[in-house]
Amino acid sequence: MSLPVMDNKKDDEIITGYIDWERIPADVQKGVEALNEKKVEDIRVYDLRSFTPFCDFVILGTVMSGAQAKSAKGSIVKALNENGLKLFGIEGEDDSRWMLIDFWDIVIHLFRPETRDYYNLEALWADFPWWPGEIRV
Repeated sequence: MSLPVMDNKKDDEIITGYIDWERIPADVQKGVEALNEKKVEDIRVYDLRSFTPFCDFVILGTVMSGAQAKSAKGSIVKALNENGLKLFGIEGEDDSRWMLIDFWDIVIHLFRPETRDYYNLEALWADFPWWPGEIRV
């Protein structure tokens, strides 16, 4: 299935639609790859640059256990630190149902399945450009 790709953004225009993997910044790609290596499920990336000056990209992912959350957290923190990004904070414990990892321009949300379904952040950001979770190399 071929997905529509967002066009180049004009200064006064909010773009919606799918983001092609190649158009995602390298830092965000590294984060997604780190989560993918730890078998994080249902990864999505949202481009919020046209919405807020505080966060450029949000990565959502689903983890099935506290051990997987701990492993995914360690992997993405290491990958983004190695790419020169500074960790600003982590909210939630390894065994919590929702963990937020804040790199300021990139914010990662790791959920347990039922928590992700309950809060449904995908609906909140439905009008923003997003990447549907398939890495193509």
